[in-house]
Amino acid sequence: MDLPKKFLRDRAVLLLITLLAVLLVIGVSLVLLRFDISKNPTTIVAYRPNISGASYQSGKPIDIYSMAIFMAITAVGAVILSARVYNLKRYLSIFILASSVFLLILSTIVANSLISLQ
Repeated sequence: MDLPKKFLRDRAVLLLITLLAVLLVIGVSLVLLRFDISKNPTTIVAYRPNISGASYQSGKPIDIYSMAIFMAITAVGAVILSARVYNLKRYLSIFILASSVFLLILSTIVANSLISLQ
């Protein structure tokens, strides 16, 4: 993949890519370091409120590890897509990076809350 010349010289793009990398490291390390399979072989993966009360749905540990994979795919995909779109529209490229930063923040919060319910 050939990066546009101005893509890595743009300060806003560099700031968002740096923020994306930091959030990726925080999110993946949170999942890999805090999640412990030995505590419980099944883990809570979803909260579904019912008419009769609140219920938690349990799942396998791979469901939590898939959050880390999702974070990595989101970050890499956003940088690649942003680099390809940069020549057409700079603001669209920045929007893609900013929305992926928001998505990584939300997925880190969700992963943290699911791990803390274990």
